[in-house]
Amino acid sequence: MDEDKSHKFMGMSFKIFIIFTLSFIVNGCGIKPNPNQLNLYLPGDPKSIDPAYATDVRTGQLCALLYDNLVRFGKGSELLPGLAQNWEISPDGLKYKFHLRDSVFFQNGKIFECSDVKKSFERILDPQTNSHRKWLFKKVMGSSEFISGKVDSVLGFSCVDANNFNIKLNQPFAPFIGFLAMASASIIHETETDEMVGTGPWKLKEWIHDGHILFDRNESYFDGVPKLESLKIRILSEALPRTAEFVTGYLDIMEVPESEFTLWINDPKWAPNIKYQNDLSIHYLGLNCSRPPFDNVLVRQAVNYAIDVQRIIDKVKNGNATAASGPIPPGLIEPYPKLKYDFDPQLAKELLKEAGFKDGLEVELWQSQSSELLYVTEAIQAQLEVVGVHVKIIRNDWNLYSQAVSEGVPDMYYRSWYADYPHAENFLAPLFESEVSQKRWTRYSKNEVDALIQKIQSTSNEEEQQKYIQNANLILIDDAPWVYLWHTRTAHISQPNLKGWSSSLMFNAEKYTRVTKE
Repeated sequence: MDEDKSHKFMGMSFKIFIIFTLSFIVNGCGIKPNPNQLNLYLPGDPKSIDPAYATDVRTGQLCALLYDNLVRFGKGSELLPGLAQNWEISPDGLKYKFHLRDSVFFQNGKIFECSDVKKSFERILDPQTNSHRKWLFKKVMGSSEFISGKVDSVLGFSCVDANNFNIKLNQPFAPFIGFLAMASASIIHETETDEMVGTGPWKLKEWIHDGHILFDRNESYFDGVPKLESLKIRILSEALPRTAEFVTGYLDIMEVPESEFTLWINDPKWAPNIKYQNDLSIHYLGLNCSRPPFDNVLVRQAVNYAIDVQRIIDKVKNGNATAASGPIPPGLIEPYPKLKYDFDPQLAKELLKEAGFKDGLEVELWQSQSSELLYVTEAIQAQLEVVGVHVKIIRNDWNLYSQAVSEGVPDMYYRSWYADYPHAENFLAPLFESEVSQKRWTRYSKNEVDALIQKIQSTSNEEEQQKYIQNANLILIDDAPWVYLWHTRTAHISQPNLKGWSSSLMFNAEKYTRVTKE
């Protein structure tokens, strides 16, 4: 670790030299940032602008700019009116009535009405769409018949008139209202030329892949026209260009790079502009449970014991995380369980020997292309080497990497999950339910976990819910289909002249309509 740390700070000195050289060149030439444009970045291209394929944070963030939902998240976990001005839920939890706004227009001028909601939701369920978000509407009456092709529409989606939309469920489902604020529940209109149009505050003007995404503001936005004229998202996969762009004023908001964190917080000019957000997230190593060596629970437990998570948090992540005992972040499970996998390399060796790997084993650890992430995976690689687990790191383009994970290619993969909706169920069903896990993630499967997830979903009693949540969490800790790493705290820094922005708990809550520059 000390060698890695030295390497990082050598890199930082070089970065600082480059940044200030670039700043001198740019400012010396008299080039100034556009005062009427908000400038953001993403570490890689989003998969799509189609809500049906919004299974990652980047795509979800993009959808929030282009589209709206019936309900939306506020700055925290609260739900606010969106395209529905209000709603009612029946006492038995089966019926949802949404009173839609009138005089809302799509970006091509078409008026928004109830049929757009019904079509958007049925499109997610349509097998031809091939969306991985069918589970959003799995509990809606008639959804299975629609998916199987027995009927042409979903019985549980109905329009009373142009401004009233009803949903009927087969059984009570406590987290359902939160589902409707997710990116995949965005309301779209498909034109005759198969173009997707939204009602959102920003209109897509240009997308140069691996370059930038440019938006103009929607002058007809129902919830208040954005105060800035345009929004630009740069695709910047490396920390150096991001920092350079921020220092020179060409980025307005930046997540503080881990390798530079101490410099920023100790700089009196910038420290007051740093804001922190405890994320509803889990960072983990997914372990392929369908084949050796990770089809053996002893091997999975061994790699959990072999990694000094707290040391990586302290040395690489600058303390901006909390060690994870399981998949569910603090705040969504009470009480938060005690850590089981304390750092114990000797126990890890004993478990590997018991599993038949006394001479060690070789595995591949896949990650995205991020160089900052490489600091984490190299630390993990070094720690696993000590116990005889020889790790080859595979870096790949985000989309190719994501596809490989879905197809079950990697032995291990580094991934994170951020809450789609603020409920513990979101860290269970989409990740560990057997049907989903077998198709997309670690290939882990357990009937007992499936049964507990169903109980969590069907009860509205919070005390009972927490009991089922705790039980499912404990099974997942013991079975260790993941190496549980940490729950993050994100530090963002914004330009001093940027007003009207603060970070949101939910990643798809940001619409940037109230942001201004002085």
